Amino acid sequence: MDLSFFPLTLDAMDQAAAESLCLFIAADERPLTGLSGLVDWRLTGRLSRLLRGGLLTGDPGEAVLTQPGMRLAYRKMFLFGVGPASQPEAELRERVAEALRKLGQAGVQEAAMQLPSRLSPELGVRTLIEELQGPGRALVFGPDPQKLVSALSQTARGAARVEQRVVKVPPPSPTIPRASPLPFAPQGPSEPPVAPALPSEPPPPNAPSEERKPPPPGPQRYVPQAPRQNVFEKKKK
Repeated sequence: MDLSFFPLTLDAMDQAAAESLCLFIAADERPLTGLSGLVDWRLTGRLSRLLRGGLLTGDPGEAVLTQPGMRLAYRKMFLFGVGPASQPEAELRERVAEALRKLGQAGVQEAAMQLPSRLSPELGVRTLIEELQGPGRALVFGPDPQKLVSALSQTARGAARVEQRVVKVPPPSPTIPRASPLPFAPQGPSEPPVAPALPSEPPPPNAPSEERKPPPPGPQRYVPQAPRQNVFEKKKK
C-alpha cells in the first residue's frame, strides 16, 4: 500500500489527483471544515446545498456516491456519514473503518481523504493500514502531515510493508491577489485568482503587412446618373 501525505490546502488538493475522493461528513458540523470545507468551497457550496436539502445528513452509516464534476481532479466522490462529534473515539474509528471497507467493496484502488480531526493520528493511521491492505494507494490530507508520518512510523512496525511519501506543495505567491469569496459558499480560502483580460493594442509599426487590418473605407458620395432619353418619344418638329 502506498500512502502519500499532503498539506490541507487548495493547491495541494488540485495537485493530488486520484480516482476517488472520500469525505467524512459529521452530523453536527456546520459549516463544513477541513477537506470537506475546501471541496465545498471549490464546488461553490454544492455540499452545503445537499445538506440543506436533506440529501446529505452525516448520520452514521450514510453513504452517498456522486460525481464531483470538472472543478476537481477526481472521477468519483464518496460522502460517508460518521455521526455526531460527541461520540467516543472508538465509535468514530468504527465509522471510519466501515467507510473504508465500503471503498474496498466498490473496487476503489486510489482514494484521497482526510481523517476526522476528532480521531487521533495514531488511531486513524492504524485504521488505514488495517482496512486498506493490498496494492491500493491513499492520499491523506492533514493540517500537519509530519504528525501523520510520525504516527505511521510507530503504527507500521511489525505490519505489512507500507510505502510512505510526504508531498510538499509550495504556497501561492503573496503578490498575486486573491478573489473575493462567493456569498453562498462557506468561509474558507478563496479561489485562485483569474487574470483580467488585457485590452487590445495596435500592432507595432514593423509588424508584417498581413497581420495589419485594412483601414475602414472613407465616406463615399452617391452621384446619380443622368436620365436616359426615351427612344419612344416622338421628336419634336
